[in-house]
Amino acid sequence: MTAWGALTDFFKQYKRFIGTSSRSAFNWMTWFWSIIYWIVAILIVCVAGLGAFFGKHGASMTDETPLFGTIMLVAVISVILSIIIIVPNLALYARRLHDMGHSGWWQLIVIIVNTILIGGAVFFGINENILYGIQTVISLGFNLWLSFGQTKFNNKYS
Repeated sequence: MTAWGALTDFFKQYKRFIGTSSRSAFNWMTWFWSIIYWIVAILIVCVAGLGAFFGKHGASMTDETPLFGTIMLVAVISVILSIIIIVPNLALYARRLHDMGHSGWWQLIVIIVNTILIGGAVFFGINENILYGIQTVISLGFNLWLSFGQTKFNNKYS
């Protein structure tokens, strides 16, 4: 499947949790959205840094306004992007799990573990940086498993 085909398939089947998705369709979309998020993160750092620099060295001499405004703008854009792709992403993960011969509900394991880690950080006051690292490793490991996992032909989801 081509990149364009995977993108159109991603949005055409945005609410279809049955059936399967090929490994190439999954990889195109997963790594495409990862790159988009990295670009947004780099923009946050660059624009926020420039805003803070010019805010402190500019004519107005404000301290926090440019930095806060930039972070809020990029955070809103990131949240909107996440809301747009959450359901299609869950459907894609379920179809990819079906392609590997597993139930689509397996993706809840990663969601539940990450939610417990966030709750543990808030409730017990654990260092968030360590938990964010653990969450990243868990999510990346799950994505790599789905990216390189073998397709099981003639399974009950085909």
